[in-house]
Amino acid sequence: MQPNERVRDVYQGRKPDQVPLCLDLSHWYKKNRNVPFNLAGLDAVEPGLVDLHKQIGAVAYIEMGGFYSLSCDDPTVGLSSRTVDGVYSTRIDTPLGSLYEERVFNPDSYSYGIRKHLLESTADFPIVEYMMERLQCRPQWKLYRAWQAALGELAFPYAQLPYSGSGYLIARNMGVEKTIFAVLDEPDKVQRLVQAVNACNLRILDAILDGPFETLIVSDNYDSNVQTKEFFDTYVRDYYTEVARRLHSKGKYLAVHVDGESRGVLGWLAACGVDCADAVTPAPMFARMPEQMRAEAGPDLILSGGIPATVFGATGSDAAFVDCVRRWLDTRLASPRLIMAAGDQVPTDAPFHRIAMLPELVEKYGGY
Repeated sequence: MQPNERVRDVYQGRKPDQVPLCLDLSHWYKKNRNVPFNLAGLDAVEPGLVDLHKQIGAVAYIEMGGFYSLSCDDPTVGLSSRTVDGVYSTRIDTPLGSLYEERVFNPDSYSYGIRKHLLESTADFPIVEYMMERLQCRPQWKLYRAWQAALGELAFPYAQLPYSGSGYLIARNMGVEKTIFAVLDEPDKVQRLVQAVNACNLRILDAILDGPFETLIVSDNYDSNVQTKEFFDTYVRDYYTEVARRLHSKGKYLAVHVDGESRGVLGWLAACGVDCADAVTPAPMFARMPEQMRAEAGPDLILSGGIPATVFGATGSDAAFVDCVRRWLDTRLASPRLIMAAGDQVPTDAPFHRIAMLPELVEKYGGY
């Protein structure tokens, strides 16, 4: 079978010849190939990243750029981002006021840390709500098809929605502490902001729903240590359920990027109709072993991930890496709804030989 056919089989509920291998190599590639990293994202195919995927033999599924643009036709709204001297800034201007965010590039981690959040208090929420009501989406499937053509049998691009309303606050624009205080002190204002963001996202989804993608991902970076069951039920459940419903009506699938403690989360996602939990990371980084994750998820939720950064990266050993991969692949015997991937991105300090081991390990231990 071709590599991307294995991914398709898993989503369609069939058993492939072996567990598919998908990797997000984007950060590793940029760091180790000295490629500048701009948070604005890719607006064209990156040949070096394509070549790296072909060298490894891993399916590319995310970090291929946006497949639509967002803008405001309303002249009273300004939305702009730029990168200058390693500082990525975003500015929103509306008749209700202005907001500003700053993120600073760290060459060691090859990431942009938040120096100033966009939102400081609930007093800023009406500015975001005003903008969200006026955002327009314009699909750009030319880029999607260009990646498909370049990657060939290694292409399975996910379309992507922006953060949900809860993720917009807690994971991106307000931070954990201020968001939790807002939830406790002013829940009505939080609910209104969340609903405004989610309504905008559903308009984006409707604009792209007939596009060529098969799977859509929501990158909310969920973590049950912070986002409790009550939080999920209040701010997340109905939205995920509706996104899944609209996708399923078109024969498409929904993945949610977890990238944190998944204890509890997997069952919640499955109950919403989510098809895949992406960036699922087992022990030793988080609490659950792979077999526990499968038991909690049930037989139908796709688990994509399996390799903690502490094992994949320079602090791990080859023996621990192989053992981790084998234990993840062993869960295929309980359900074939499984994808071999990194717990999130392949860490920038992962030894190349360890990345290159993966296709052979999956072939050896991941067959059906």
